[in-house]
Amino acid sequence: MRPAGWLFRLALLCVIAVPSLIYTSPDFAVFAAKLPDPATVTAPIPEDTILYAADGKTVLADLHPPGYQHYYEPLTAMGTLLPEAVLSIEDRNFYNEPGVDPGGVARAAMIDWRAQEKVQGASTITQQLVKLRLVGNEPTLDRKFREALLAFEVERRYTKDDILELYLNSAFFGNSAWGSAAAAQIYFHKATKNLDLAQASILAGLIRGPSVYNPLLDWKSAKNRQRDVLQAMVRDQKITALQAAQAFVEDLSPPVHMFMPVNRILAPAFVRYVTGMLVAKFGADLTYAGGLKVTTTLNWSLQQLAQKTVTNTVKSEAYRRVSQGALVSIDPTSGAIVAMVGSANPKSNGGQYNLAVWPPRNPGSSMKIFTYTTAIASYKFSMTTPITDGPFSYRDPTSGEVYSPRNYDGRYHGTLQLQQAMANSLNIPAVKVELTVGVSAVVNMARRMGAPPWQLHYDAHGNPIYTTNNALNTYGPSLTLGGYGETPLQMATGASVLAAKGVLHPPFAFSHVVRDGKVLYDHAPGAGAKKILDPRVAFILGQIMSDDANRKMIFGMGTILTLQGHRVAVKTGTTDQFADAWTIGFTPHLVTAVWVGNPDWRQKMTQGSDSFYTAAPVWHNFMTVALKSLKLHNEWYSRPAGLISRVVGGKVAYYLPGTH
Repeated sequence: MRPAGWLFRLALLCVIAVPSLIYTSPDFAVFAAKLPDPATVTAPIPEDTILYAADGKTVLADLHPPGYQHYYEPLTAMGTLLPEAVLSIEDRNFYNEPGVDPGGVARAAMIDWRAQEKVQGASTITQQLVKLRLVGNEPTLDRKFREALLAFEVERRYTKDDILELYLNSAFFGNSAWGSAAAAQIYFHKATKNLDLAQASILAGLIRGPSVYNPLLDWKSAKNRQRDVLQAMVRDQKITALQAAQAFVEDLSPPVHMFMPVNRILAPAFVRYVTGMLVAKFGADLTYAGGLKVTTTLNWSLQQLAQKTVTNTVKSEAYRRVSQGALVSIDPTSGAIVAMVGSANPKSNGGQYNLAVWPPRNPGSSMKIFTYTTAIASYKFSMTTPITDGPFSYRDPTSGEVYSPRNYDGRYHGTLQLQQAMANSLNIPAVKVELTVGVSAVVNMARRMGAPPWQLHYDAHGNPIYTTNNALNTYGPSLTLGGYGETPLQMATGASVLAAKGVLHPPFAFSHVVRDGKVLYDHAPGAGAKKILDPRVAFILGQIMSDDANRKMIFGMGTILTLQGHRVAVKTGTTDQFADAWTIGFTPHLVTAVWVGNPDWRQKMTQGSDSFYTAAPVWHNFMTVALKSLKLHNEWYSRPAGLISRVVGGKVAYYLPGTH
């Protein structure tokens, strides 16, 4: 260091000794006008956003920019060891100095002069705070002068405890850790107040040189620095020599006792979905660095059950060439997404996507939910309307193409009631019903129920493009058989309208967002709810889908499409050549949609791998345990007013007025 360096420090000491001259100087007034506002030292700094499960306790994810983690905590929550260790090693006279330590400046100047280089700093904690928050670290005389002047002003405005709190929340401890809370969490997986002396002294030593004393890279330097911190605390009579010796020999070695930065995410697909919703609502900056506390709708117990069920079932079905699966479960009374599984195995092919929400897949016969809902709502059909299942062809009036649907089993089954045609998932009757009410009417119904069918197009480069706002006349009769894409989230949403007696509660993933103690968002009960169907229509569809006898012809009775001790409505769907398999079902308080297959639809499952053997086991196993976990006993819907009932074929059938 050149002589000018220590001469400057002596000059600065003289200036500091007579602050009254500075404040009354006209030149100072001009200079001070260009200084940063000292009040901005308390301005919020980027802070991690935390996502919680619905219980408000289980941390699902910590959102932050790469290489940066910070959580603000008050001084009173830090305990005593880390603050005392920092004071001893960084600024032992902190509580007795006016923001700048004249004695420290003089000592540092003399030591630097003797060594002819900079060997000792002289910044107080207040100066360091000003440097971190207001003036930066530029090595100029002007910056140092501004730092000192601002330190005086900060000391005038704030208490010593306020300044220490701000400093400990602003200091960089290395390895992505900004502030005491992040340092304690990253290095030791603890709250600051729970650090022991050995841990606190290691962290306190990092502030002066986070890279030089990095314990994960240079253990020797870190231990030498820890010794300096402990000796300083002994000198200041904060600990005894024996306590220091015991702390120094405590084993803090990584990875058992000290840890690398990690970003553990629970329910990653759901977290990505929520994050996208937060960015859309609050913007990326606030989402990733706004210190938001977000309470999501995820039931962590159900989520673990759902993931385990999807993963294990898909694994057991590998011999069928099944590689992936997805699940969405919704509370139909509110729209809250209580479970979302984006893939059976995030590390396998396609696991990087959230298959619960994208891309759309062919829903097969599960799309018939919307066809038969449209039929009942049209007053043109009832649950007992006879429909002939026989050879049938349809010529498109626009294209002239002939469409000849076939049943899954390749057979014809004569005349059946509508409820039997739906429950046995017969294709020919479904197409007939669809054409009678109009394909456009089914499209509109699916859209209104929250499941707009996706059309697939390709751009000039062959990349897929999906759209849902297509003209109604662009949809063909294959719609009812799943010819247009849907997602598990959409199918669960559509079924939830039936489960909620005709009311659509738009699905939502977070219910409460708080920042700095202020509520930014609170999901109001019933927000966005809209009556879509006559509750009598929803009731009739529920009766059809929950009557096990209706599907006896194809599926048999007492199968995995029933739940012991619970009445449940359910519909399956399998696409041509076994590319996709679905099962969607509900009780009054829980709706679940399941998809299984392969990420690339061109890779088919083995012959005969329909939904009954692939998706239905996932749905059955999850719903069985989920209903028990939620303590939901057998429940069903009471008959809405205005329905007409008749005994047909030995059992009660329900009709809208005029359809019986």
